[in-house]
Amino acid sequence: MKKCIFWVVGVFVSVFLVFLAVPSSQAQTKEDKQFMKQHGKEMTTFMEKCSGCHSLQRVFGKKATKEEWDKILKMMAGKPHANIGAEEMKRIQKWIEFMQATTAPGP
Repeated sequence: MKKCIFWVVGVFVSVFLVFLAVPSSQAQTKEDKQFMKQHGKEMTTFMEKCSGCHSLQRVFGKKATKEEWDKILKMMAGKPHANIGAEEMKRIQKWIEFMQATTAPGP
């Protein structure tokens, strides 16, 4: 099971790195570049630390207050396999806040 999780995370990270390595002459807009400059670290940390165990739908389908997310993230960071440091926790919190602010509420 752990091999499968690491494999899935590895695929996500590899795809992300390929997109970063694509020459800027290809159809990357100014907005895309600005977005990655502002949110790249948070997105990468989230993908590495959270998406191996949880689907994006599960995470972003949950509407919670900042305080509720803080509790959830502290609980997840306490899991033996999580390996989430304080700086990574801040990045994940920032990414979740950004995504909840920019996504439409679910049904």
